[in-house]
Amino acid sequence: MGQRVALATITIAVLTLIAGCGLFVPAPPAQISGTVVNANGGEPVVASRVEIRGQETGFKTVLYTDGRGQFEARVEPDRYTIDVTKTGYGDSRVINLGVQQSTDVRIVQREVFNPEWPTQPPEIDLQGVSDGDAFQGKIPFRIDASGPNTITSIYASLDKMPGSSFMTAPRAFFSETPTTGEQEFDPRLFSSRGPTTFHAVVYDVNGNRTHLIRHINVIPPEGELTPPQQPHAIAVTLGQQIEFFGLTGQAAPMDGNVYVTVDWEPSDASGLTGYRVYRSFDGSSYEPIGKVHAGRTQYRDSSGQLAVGKEAYYKVTALRGAEESAATDVVSATPLEPFSVQLISPTDEATGVSRQPTFKWRPTQRVALYHIYGVIVYDTFGGNRWVTADEPEDFAINRTSYRWNRDSRHDGTPWARLQPQRHYQWEVPYAVAVDNLEKPTAVSVAANSFGLEHEAIPIQEIGLSATQNFGFTTGE
Repeated sequence: MGQRVALATITIAVLTLIAGCGLFVPAPPAQISGTVVNANGGEPVVASRVEIRGQETGFKTVLYTDGRGQFEARVEPDRYTIDVTKTGYGDSRVINLGVQQSTDVRIVQREVFNPEWPTQPPEIDLQGVSDGDAFQGKIPFRIDASGPNTITSIYASLDKMPGSSFMTAPRAFFSETPTTGEQEFDPRLFSSRGPTTFHAVVYDVNGNRTHLIRHINVIPPEGELTPPQQPHAIAVTLGQQIEFFGLTGQAAPMDGNVYVTVDWEPSDASGLTGYRVYRSFDGSSYEPIGKVHAGRTQYRDSSGQLAVGKEAYYKVTALRGAEESAATDVVSATPLEPFSVQLISPTDEATGVSRQPTFKWRPTQRVALYHIYGVIVYDTFGGNRWVTADEPEDFAINRTSYRWNRDSRHDGTPWARLQPQRHYQWEVPYAVAVDNLEKPTAVSVAANSFGLEHEAIPIQEIGLSATQNFGFTTGE
């Protein structure tokens, strides 16, 4: 169990002493920049009413999200409550957002399940964590939620809003229950050190949402810090639209089919809390774009600033709370053009096709040095499915045709030739272009399904299905 340390009392005493001196120092202006997105792919919610209220200053303003789901308000330093409402959507509330200078906030607003049910943010009771608490070791907590509708989900996390992405930070998730029960977080899993935030998010069955923030301090272990090693970046271009949650707090762009995955070997430092990833588009001016916990050695950059043909540079540092190591060597990646595959022959619904047909296809354009394909043939009556291509097994490299059983893999079986007067279907479910087979830095994916993975392409199955599927019937 972690130890809570009473530091808030010292801060209050210092502030009281300053006030007693009769000095008046005006607070500098601050700014809240927000993005309101729905729960499907991070698409923006337009024309939502946003009410911002200061807890101490009494500040209050009402504005509406623009066409990108964004809003912006000049405020004084304070802790703020934000209520977001719109007809047809659940109410979404953020409580205790700390603002000292410029603060970005991402708010999820879901469509209602039933317009006749209440649209009222759930109530949250967070026990074990209060503003100003300091913890050494694990952080105990309990979240209880209530409201006029059934509570469906409770999320909890450190450093960032939970529920938006499980890829860049861990979080606790509790489903179909109004309480988490007694729980605890290990700050080391969240790269947490020094001043940070505890987040609790609750959803009810009608899409209403409450996001509670507590401002705390994590006292870290001591030790020596070394940087991570052997960074590598690979740009991925998708030939079909896939929705991503924005990893930077922005709504995912509608045409966001480009991302870069950066990975590295872990630092050997003790007390490690995480890694920070930096990006540059000119190779000299870098900005931090993300942070992952100490157990991860990969980061996906899906920023809308990435573009085909635009080189992006990356470096990574190791973190131990506020302490940061030297950076790794710089690596870069340049996204390729997208492409798709057109089937040529056998043509769709062709008849009298040879029992040893030659399958032909072509890419819409050549985008890299190597194009890798996998072809699948289905026996629509017998239920069989064959992956057919040249060596290496199941793949054709820079080939756009395949003659049935040309590699003799079906010799001695009933499928050395296709069955007569039989209906078959064929498609190209794996079509990937890559710049280098030894150490790729860019791939373009037209299709990638059915679990096919080429050993030279370090990306997992994405789920892009083939865009065409042709049927044909063999002759005698």
